Amino acid sequence: MFRIALLLLSISGPALAETGAGETLPSTADLFSWSYLGQVVASLALVIGLLLAALWMMRRVNGVGQAVGGQMRVVSSLGLGQRERAVLVSVGDQQILLGVAPGRVAALHVFDEPPVAQDTPSAPSLKFSEVWQNVMGKKDASS
Repeated sequence: MFRIALLLLSISGPALAETGAGETLPSTADLFSWSYLGQVVASLALVIGLLLAALWMMRRVNGVGQAVGGQMRVVSSLGLGQRERAVLVSVGDQQILLGVAPGRVAALHVFDEPPVAQDTPSAPSLKFSEVWQNVMGKKDASS
């Protein structure tokens, strides 16, 4: 990653050194030359590389994407409006009903005994091909 950044800097460095204070803006013929196109592509690649490096650093420092083992999980979620949701969260042996809205999360009720069993089997997972066939109106002979 750093080798690529150094390569891009070495490509765009001489191009920056060539511009002087007394020069005028490039003509349209110069805008479509290979050297100018190379500078634009190198600059774009440098910006994208810097963004990827920043994302990598944020992920590394904040621990984004790392699995956190624990006793907390979302049991169920229900949309109540465009941006409001009711979320049932399981924490240890308790379940908490949360109201979630933009900029606010409020505990609506704490259940001592879980209203939803922890061992409830999840809905059968569908394959993409099955969903696609249902949408397109083609039923499989086996179903």
